[in-house]
Amino acid sequence: MSSGRRCSSSGRTPISAVQKDERLMELVAQGDLDAFRLLMERWEGAAKRYAYRVFGDYQAAEDAAQETFVRLYKAAGRYQPTAKFSTYFYTVLGNLCRDRLRAAKRRAAHGEVTHDAFVLDELVSGTRDPLAHAVAHEDRQLVRRVVAELPENLMRAVSLREFEGLTYQEIADVMGANLGEVKTWIHRGRKRLAEKLRSAVGDELEAQER
Repeated sequence: MSSGRRCSSSGRTPISAVQKDERLMELVAQGDLDAFRLLMERWEGAAKRYAYRVFGDYQAAEDAAQETFVRLYKAAGRYQPTAKFSTYFYTVLGNLCRDRLRAAKRRAAHGEVTHDAFVLDELVSGTRDPLAHAVAHEDRQLVRRVVAELPENLMRAVSLREFEGLTYQEIADVMGANLGEVKTWIHRGRKRLAEKLRSAVGDELEAQER
């Protein structure tokens, strides 16, 4: 008589939904596809959100997310759980997006169409501030243009902090920087974004009132 205990297709005990990500990567390295599917379920949404904010294009975000998981699967045997899985995950994802973004900018320099900025739709709340006005009225083109002017380190640091909720130390680990650099990048990034957006939106509002 069956004990009622289900097994995975590989004959092993089913993967627990509360299994830690680090342990799942160890199982992936052993060829456990159930563990890999669970990792994808947990992190696919985060991968797509991050990539969309980089590229501003859903298809590009989808492709980047898929490629990230391909890289994670291939590198599972070399993974060492010396840090949180989230740090490793955003390092792989961030490097991939950075490389693709640079390639897209090179294509743009030769006259090819590209999407090269993330959407900053969570930065502000619904206030009467010009910065909030741009977001509330879905002026995505303006937001993307302003964000694209930020240096790469500021873009990545602000995105990881404001959108993905990583701590300063986790961002430092992902970006291979020290804590002081990360704090400086985030401070400068927030300040420059606010200033540029307020100036740009203010100019647009003034032009509309004439």
